[in-house]
Amino acid sequence: MEEHIILSECLEDQLKAVEWARAEQKRLLKEKGEQISMELMKENDSIYFEIAKGVNIYNSCTSAL
Repeated sequence: MEEHIILSECLEDQLKAVEWARAEQKRLLKEKGEQISMELMKENDSIYFEIAKGVNIYNSCTSAL
C-alpha cells in the first residue's frame, strides 16, 4: 500500500517534490545498475584470468612433449 504525504498545499511545490522524487529514483536505479555491472565485470575478469592461466599451463605442458 502506498502512502502519500502532502508536503505543501501549493500545487507547484507538490509538483517539484514529485519531479525530485522521480529524478532521485532514476539516479538511484542508474547507480545500482552501474554497481551491479561493475561487480559482474570483476567476476568475469577473474573467470577469464583463470581460463587464461589454465590455457598457459596446458600450452607449457604440451610444448615440453
